[in-house]
Amino acid sequence: MKYLYLTLNWVFGVLFLLAGVLSLVESPLAGLSLIAAAALLLPPVRNFVYSKTNKDFPVKARAISIFILFMAFGFFVGQAQERKEQELAAQQAQEKAEKAAQLRQDNIDYFNANREQIMSRVKSAITGKDYQAAISQSNKYLVSGDKELGQLNTQAKNELSAIQKAKKTEKLLAELKSVPTEKFEKNRGLYQQLLNMHPDSELYKNKVAFYVGKIKEEKQKKIAAEARKKKIESQFSAWDGSHRNLERVIKESMNDPDSYEHVKTVYWDRGDYLIVKTTFRGKNAFGGVVKNSVTAKVSLDGQVLQILSQN
Repeated sequence: MKYLYLTLNWVFGVLFLLAGVLSLVESPLAGLSLIAAAALLLPPVRNFVYSKTNKDFPVKARAISIFILFMAFGFFVGQAQERKEQELAAQQAQEKAEKAAQLRQDNIDYFNANREQIMSRVKSAITGKDYQAAISQSNKYLVSGDKELGQLNTQAKNELSAIQKAKKTEKLLAELKSVPTEKFEKNRGLYQQLLNMHPDSELYKNKVAFYVGKIKEEKQKKIAAEARKKKIESQFSAWDGSHRNLERVIKESMNDPDSYEHVKTVYWDRGDYLIVKTTFRGKNAFGGVVKNSVTAKVSLDGQVLQILSQN
């Protein structure tokens, strides 16, 4: 066991020493960390320290120290790698900037040497309404700062933009023809796109305002409908669906209110009022259990306005 321990110390000590020496080039601190770890492992170094101090470094303390040094090595190597990557990125950025500057200067030189031919091609493209070609041919030479070339480039871009705007306008107007008027959100979106392209158009402004108003109106109607629905539903029992006030009126007219047994309640919404029909069982004057139904006119607040029929 002793020889195995010594062998492992020699093997790892030498490996750490070699790796540390090699690492000194990239990261001196990382290299020194491994060399220090190697010194804690190599028997000759430990024997030399013992001969000078007459003290032995405990195994556990050495193991902890080697672990810390190894972690330090990783940290310093990471820092060195990060610095190397930053330097490489900076070098690449510089090379890119130099290439861009060289390309810029090449374009300027070429334009100055061939100005008449380039200007002629750009003008011909504009005359032939090939605005994309005019833009492509002039863009790379704008760095020259030539005023006339810049004006031609702007003219081509404006003409191309106008054509594209006209095509998109035509497409949106064609789409609008197929959209029903009641599709408020869709219509508003399409007219908003038209207004964005033609901000001075009173027609599109009015259309957007119209559909915005319709959308708000629809939302208000929806809110009112939801509130009305809740108001109506609150009149009925969530447990068995009976109408509370009509049930009270029915019981008041029964011979034996305690015998009342709800069967079913249905209603019809008539706008300003409800028609409610309740079917129930109860004892008659002779004590027999019979099925009856009462139909009543009920207000939206749940008040029984009129008994329409009794069966």
